[in-house]
Amino acid sequence: MARISRQTREIINIVVFLVVVGALLYFYVIYPLGKSKTLLGRQNLDAYDDDSVLVNDATTYIEAGLAPDTFRVESDGLTTLACLYAAPENDSLPAPRGTVLLVHDEFGDRDSVAGLASLLIDSGFAVIAYDQRSSGRSTGKYHGEGGYEAEDMVALVSYLELREKIVHPLTVVGFSLGGDAALLASLEETRIDRVLAVNPFLSTQRLMVRLTDTHNLLWFPFRKTILWWWYDIRSSYAAPFRTIDDIEPVACPTVLFLPQENIDDQEVVRLKEQSDPELLEIKTPLPDERAILKVIASPVGVD
Repeated sequence: MARISRQTREIINIVVFLVVVGALLYFYVIYPLGKSKTLLGRQNLDAYDDDSVLVNDATTYIEAGLAPDTFRVESDGLTTLACLYAAPENDSLPAPRGTVLLVHDEFGDRDSVAGLASLLIDSGFAVIAYDQRSSGRSTGKYHGEGGYEAEDMVALVSYLELREKIVHPLTVVGFSLGGDAALLASLEETRIDRVLAVNPFLSTQRLMVRLTDTHNLLWFPFRKTILWWWYDIRSSYAAPFRTIDDIEPVACPTVLFLPQENIDDQEVVRLKEQSDPELLEIKTPLPDERAILKVIASPVGVD
């Protein structure tokens, strides 16, 4: 068998080295840099201009038979939230039965909760809905992991309370990332009387697991850490990475809706262990609009 010449071996070594470097460059730079935009960027990111002011269009709610007032709230000097308020138009009702703040998930905008808003208003509740940061008509390019969204919610509640737009009890209904925002905001904002969190992430680790599974991302070592690192660079948020140890007990009456298969997830178990059982109720399966209305219409507290 003929020996491989020294020059040939060197060429092979160089090729192998370049292949390894190329693979590392792809999996740890090119691929996560692109996918971090997909995971946590706004849906129309490539066409979005941070300097543009999007029309605070309430067409979906008007078509649902509602008469909403639109307004904007500046959250942190960089983020402006596009919001709307609607109340029952019923002369026989002296005041709304309460106020419900609806917070959509990370994939949609406030239009996704218009049906629930209509149902609540028909049942006598005032409703506030808004586009979370980096969604719909609100400004921003990247979502957070719940913490920044919670700060936005606190700013919105303060704005509404100052203008006497909130009739208590104030119930926050949050879906997915909106549920995390509601749970975190209630730790700080005592004017939130009740939280309904529908399938929240509870930790950044769980958020990354669900997002990578949803988007069928390729597996590679330290995938979630690398994706989050590139997300921090892209967004400039330096968003905290919340772990299980960061989970705090609920601060007000809270109903957590989860799929049956997630009931024993470690984040869920941790929240249950941390929280007062008089304040936290965990329900399965995920609710429809009528199930949400039933909880909201019940007295504040755990059923």
